[in-house]
Amino acid sequence: MYSSSWNQETKLKLNDKVSASVNDMGSLIRHVVRSSKSPEMLGQAARNFCSQEHYIQNSSETLMKMGLIKAQFEFQQSAIERSVSSLEEIQDQLKTIQR
Repeated sequence: MYSSSWNQETKLKLNDKVSASVNDMGSLIRHVVRSSKSPEMLGQAARNFCSQEHYIQNSSETLMKMGLIKAQFEFQQSAIERSVSSLEEIQDQLKTIQR
């Protein structure tokens, strides 16, 4: 009888200790979360990201404008190349006329 009573008492003490340990762990985790200021840091990161959105939009628009300017330069380059090739033909014709 004595051993059965002792086993019951030991189990109860063990259950109490486990329960106390779980409660202490929960308290510790809550304290760590509160003291780490994770939510504040996350909020600050979100605000910083949102403040950068305007700059990202401006950069995107600038890149689009640069693409248009590049296309215009390419068109002008091809026009200049055509003019240069015509110029050579005109010079040849002038040389022929001068003879």
